[in-house]
Amino acid sequence: MVRPHGDAGRDLWRPDLVASDLDGTLLPPSLEFAPQTLAGVRALRAAGVPFALCTGRMLQSARRMAAKLGAVDGPIVCYQGALVADLGTGEWLLHRPMPAAMAVEVVLRMREMNRHVNVYIDDELFVEEMDEWARRYAEYAEVGCTVVDDLVALVAGAAPSKIVIATDPDDVTAILPGLQQLWRGKLYVTRSLPHFIEVNDPQATKSSALGYLCERMGWRRARTVTCGDGLNDVDMLRWAGLGVAMAESSEEVRRAADLVVARAALGDLFANLAAATAD
Repeated sequence: MVRPHGDAGRDLWRPDLVASDLDGTLLPPSLEFAPQTLAGVRALRAAGVPFALCTGRMLQSARRMAAKLGAVDGPIVCYQGALVADLGTGEWLLHRPMPAAMAVEVVLRMREMNRHVNVYIDDELFVEEMDEWARRYAEYAEVGCTVVDDLVALVAGAAPSKIVIATDPDDVTAILPGLQQLWRGKLYVTRSLPHFIEVNDPQATKSSALGYLCERMGWRRARTVTCGDGLNDVDMLRWAGLGVAMAESSEEVRRAADLVVARAALGDLFANLAAATAD
């Protein structure tokens, strides 16, 4: 543990739910889970503590990563909070797609700005061109990619779960504030990986998805633990009973958390949570 905030330095309690971001949190840049991380997730599950991935990834991609962690049942949150599904059956429990009209506006604006767009519908990836951004994403997420002639026509007829704008990290920094201002109150616009801007329905956030799960399962918000490293995790870090940021994350993310740990120490934290008492 690096830095506790508030009363987060108190004795750990047995969580009702541990929810963790994937890329940059559980999964380092090497794209290989550390043995300590795998052991920590196993400890949580063996102790009967519910564990859920809470990721921007597509369901088909996230399920494969969950299986590598040994998580083959229980809930999973995908698409930045737009989708809550059951890992075991693949059933969609909650889906908050973008309004079609707003999706059309996003695609048109990015076409004017000459930026690459990924569109996600029915857990499939669609692009207008198989460029370097599309190839990199498909390889990274281990998913297929469908090229269509006109994304505007596509999203007008089928509201997407999410849209991702892919561009260079410096460009993300430059254009993100303007897009957030442009669609304030209409869309949830945030940054995940350095080269991705995520665009969702305003209600499709990680915290809202976890709130839905807590209500459905009878879990207490005050007894939730969330872990993350990106700006797209800030809302769930602030929402949880114990928000845990990675030491490798930005100062803004660390300030949002109750506790800051090094990524390599996350598995040890999980093991401690698994061993904590329920009272």
